[in-house]
Amino acid sequence: MNRFNIHRPSTRALLTLGGALIVPFMMHAQIDRTKAPSPGPAPVVNLGEHEIFTLSNGMRVIVVENHKLPMVGVQVRFDIPPMSQGGQTGLIDLMGELLAAGTADMPKARLDRTVDMLGAHLYTSPEGVYATVLKSNLGALMPVVSGVVKTPAFPADELEKARTRAISEVRQRQDDASAIAEAVGRSVVFGRAHPYGEVVTEKSLSGIQQKAIVAYHAKFFRPEHGYLVFVGDITAKEAKTIAKDHFGDWKPAQKYTVVNEDGTQTIDGIGPVRFLEQPVVAKGPRRVMIVDRPGAAQSVIRVGFPLNLQPKDLRSMSAQVMNTILGGGVFNARLMQNLREDKGWTYGTYSTLDPDRFNGHFHTSANVRTAVTDSAIAETLKEIERMRMKPVTDEELALAKSYMAGSFGRSLEDPRTIARFALNTYLNDLPKDHYATYLKRLEAVTAADVQAAAEAFLHPDNAVILVVGDKRELLPRLEPLSWSTNPKVMELDHNGAMYVEQFEPVPGKTAADVIDAYLTAIGGKAAAGRINDMRMEISATMGATPLTITQWYGTGGRFRSEAKSGDLVVQESAFDGERAMRRDGQGVMELEDMDLAEMQLNGHPVPELHYADHVERTVLAGRTHIGDRPVLKVLISLFTGGSVGDYFDEETGLRVRRTEERYLNGRSYQITTDYDDYKPVDGVLFPRLISQYGGPSGEVEMKVTNIAVNTGLKPELFATHLPERKVEEYKEPIEENPYEQPPGGKDE
Repeated sequence: MNRFNIHRPSTRALLTLGGALIVPFMMHAQIDRTKAPSPGPAPVVNLGEHEIFTLSNGMRVIVVENHKLPMVGVQVRFDIPPMSQGGQTGLIDLMGELLAAGTADMPKARLDRTVDMLGAHLYTSPEGVYATVLKSNLGALMPVVSGVVKTPAFPADELEKARTRAISEVRQRQDDASAIAEAVGRSVVFGRAHPYGEVVTEKSLSGIQQKAIVAYHAKFFRPEHGYLVFVGDITAKEAKTIAKDHFGDWKPAQKYTVVNEDGTQTIDGIGPVRFLEQPVVAKGPRRVMIVDRPGAAQSVIRVGFPLNLQPKDLRSMSAQVMNTILGGGVFNARLMQNLREDKGWTYGTYSTLDPDRFNGHFHTSANVRTAVTDSAIAETLKEIERMRMKPVTDEELALAKSYMAGSFGRSLEDPRTIARFALNTYLNDLPKDHYATYLKRLEAVTAADVQAAAEAFLHPDNAVILVVGDKRELLPRLEPLSWSTNPKVMELDHNGAMYVEQFEPVPGKTAADVIDAYLTAIGGKAAAGRINDMRMEISATMGATPLTITQWYGTGGRFRSEAKSGDLVVQESAFDGERAMRRDGQGVMELEDMDLAEMQLNGHPVPELHYADHVERTVLAGRTHIGDRPVLKVLISLFTGGSVGDYFDEETGLRVRRTEERYLNGRSYQITTDYDDYKPVDGVLFPRLISQYGGPSGEVEMKVTNIAVNTGLKPELFATHLPERKVEEYKEPIEENPYEQPPGGKDE
């Protein structure tokens, strides 16, 4: 008997009863096709019945009968609270996979063979097991199901195979921008220590021990936490007998958890863990984070935030309608219409709103061209804000309801749906008629309800924006979207951790060796030492502004630079051998401390010849890569405390990049300068293409158009014209005599 029907009046009956009236009416009626027809009453949903009973050990059994096909589905599902895995993240997933790797009395090969011989399907997960089989073979399959649940063996060799597969998946994720966005997206929304935000890494997988998997299973796979669900060609009486035979006597040993002073709990075999005590919510200013994909033609963007929204919340239905209108699946959703149909920036963009009894969340996702990444994010934020500020239209509301009602109706065609609904009802503490009244509650949602849900659950000002794309191209464009300060855009690695450059050791080589190799590569110390002065002319582009830059290098480290836009000098700097200055639109400023030290170092045509005078120490960090090119990084520390990092091509010896952190105008900048196209001048190689990004001026592209050396530059060219420092005359302080009488008389 099929109990999963939505009952509607018969269309054929309506036509038969009303046929005599319909035809004349259609001949004369004028239909206003500009208005959508008024919706009819919400159809009545008859979900049918299910039975539930509890075994003596606390396991609850749910039975849903459907005798249309001679098939039975069996599910064992455990109600497990979210738990942080810490240094063993991935433990829970491995446990779920290894449930099917053999039991105490059935090795994996025989288990797999038995399932195949029965024509069954068996799936395991961190929450339990699900199997389907012909009714006639159910009795033979149940010992396998109960063994997988109660006495999994977790063999060491199968653990290593599963670990290897998991590590391979992590490595594949590094090359998949969408997979990175999914993993890191959860991390930045919930936090890296949150059970929903932890990211599986090679390191965490490598640290998982067999005893931890055994301990997790023993702690949470217990009858009092479990549901046994039967769906299909089975009666409640048959299900009760099977449940008692295979799970009725299951009474595993009690596993206790120790609560530590810091609030963590210790599970024997796993160690200290944390359970989620309360949901995190959207807070803090809007932040932007990026995972660098050098040279990527597209960016993956996600805009999200956590929510305290449970399935049983009365506002959950309105929130789901709101999300459907914004971007939840329909082609006419606002995000899709804006970013795809109007702008042509993406093939698809969607939003997800996930009510969860422990911690919900919201996020949007889209793949867009690199050039429009910032614009796509801005439009996404605009659409989120528009949902909050203005009511949706009647047409949008009707379309969303129709889509959701259709999806709900189609789900009822699967007999497993009623079992899923029943299980969700108990897990999420829903009203018993929650699904039976779904369509009625859906139809009752108003535009005002949708806007109220948007105001309650959409937080664009507190959003976390994640971009997986080309950092060099995107950094200056993303900074205006961020409301945080230091840094404006935080760089993460593909595991969601703050990016830290990784290096391979280079045995037998020092920083001095690398610098000597560079000096040799450009022509040798002798040739470089013969350059007494130099003039360099540069054609530059800063954003869309063309500039002409001239730099002069004099004897004794004297230096002068002048940047012009047309005939207008926009910036000028000079070092006369003692003092340095910078002049720009803000006025004239004398450079001191780190700024002065940097100009003293870089005021030489070949600074590496003068490291002994300006550099406190150099350290070889190790080998890394710029693209596919192996490079050696040398850290250079100045006497003033500042430092820069130089990258040298391991094959050619030439410097290809410099990175430095600068603090300007109240914030820090990570500035990167790349060097390319080396050409000789008087036997010494100089880069002709220089590009810089990450600084306050955004991306600056420079092309060296001319270099002239040893032209006899005069010291006067490098004058700073700073006012002379005033030297105050030192005066010996006068010590007062506490016993001296005041002028004009004696003490009273």
